[in-house]
Amino acid sequence: MRRCRTCLLAETVCICPWAVPRQSDVDFVLLLHRDEVFKPTNTGRLIADILPANTTAFEWSRTEPPADLLALLQDPARYPVIVFPAEEGGEREVHTNVPDLKGKRLTLILLDGTWRQASRMFRSSTWLSGLPALTFSEPQLGRYAVRQKIRDGQLATAEAAAELLRLCGEEENGQVLEDYFVVFNQHYLSTRTGRPVAQLTAHQRLADLRQALGG
Repeated sequence: MRRCRTCLLAETVCICPWAVPRQSDVDFVLLLHRDEVFKPTNTGRLIADILPANTTAFEWSRTEPPADLLALLQDPARYPVIVFPAEEGGEREVHTNVPDLKGKRLTLILLDGTWRQASRMFRSSTWLSGLPALTFSEPQLGRYAVRQKIRDGQLATAEAAAELLRLCGEEENGQVLEDYFVVFNQHYLSTRTGRPVAQLTAHQRLADLRQALGG
């Protein structure tokens, strides 16, 4: 099976025509577990497709985080927050809404891996221990059909980013990313089932937006 070099899906179900790059006032930092880097089922790359200027990715290391990553986290102009369902009452500051940024740029850190991988990344990265956490106040309904959920409220990385954009007041960006995720989900499933890709409302919204932007 020949794969698209950009979206990594089979060329017959490539989702690149539905990518609509956007701009955001929020930056995302993806910390990828090494097992996720080349997986076509990884959804972190969908965030980069929609918000290329606002997304930076690093491969996670427990003991040797990249120097560029540490410099980014220590940038005095940024307000870095790790996104994870942390429990209140511990040593880490926990928010369920966007905190007071004090004029700094919100930088959301997403742990990109399976639930078990992300949990280990969160708990074993001492260099992340001083950062505040942002967690959803209510369980979210995940729609990722490619991987099996381990716990209720578990979201794919792109799904979480779409909800975070809405939480930050960027409803349109959140909808675009959600639609792109829905398209990805549908196209990937077609490679497993052998069925043609069903054309969804998400396809049409993205196509209309791309046409309106002259794409």
